[in-house]
Amino acid sequence: MLDVAAEVATIRAAYGPDERRVLAAYGDVHAALEAAGLRPYVETRGGLAVCAYAEDGTLLVLACEDALPLNRDALTGWHLSHVPEDEPGAAWRCVVYDSVPADPGSGEVGDLRLLPLVDAAKAHLATCSRTARAA
Repeated sequence: MLDVAAEVATIRAAYGPDERRVLAAYGDVHAALEAAGLRPYVETRGGLAVCAYAEDGTLLVLACEDALPLNRDALTGWHLSHVPEDEPGAAWRCVVYDSVPADPGSGEVGDLRLLPLVDAAKAHLATCSRTARAA
């Protein structure tokens, strides 16, 4: 089984300027996920995201409509998914939380509060049939 603490420590140790800029913009998200018992890190390959390992080694991926904008003022909502690994074409994908407006070009902004996002993540991981804890 994946040692998520060691994996995240390795990822964080390799942070460069891009990851540090994302962390500066989304540090509150990172802290909220960590306080919920997850192991978050910043992902910059293929777009910006905040990812967090669950203890079973599955991954939560937090983005927006596509990737997170570096300018937090441009954020229109949260899209949180649960996947088995940090690879394209995952075998399964659960949408955990989505506050992105149906029409992202409308100028509307969805719910950007962190508490509903974190609560949804915890509830999902506790009941998802794909996690080792729920199985």
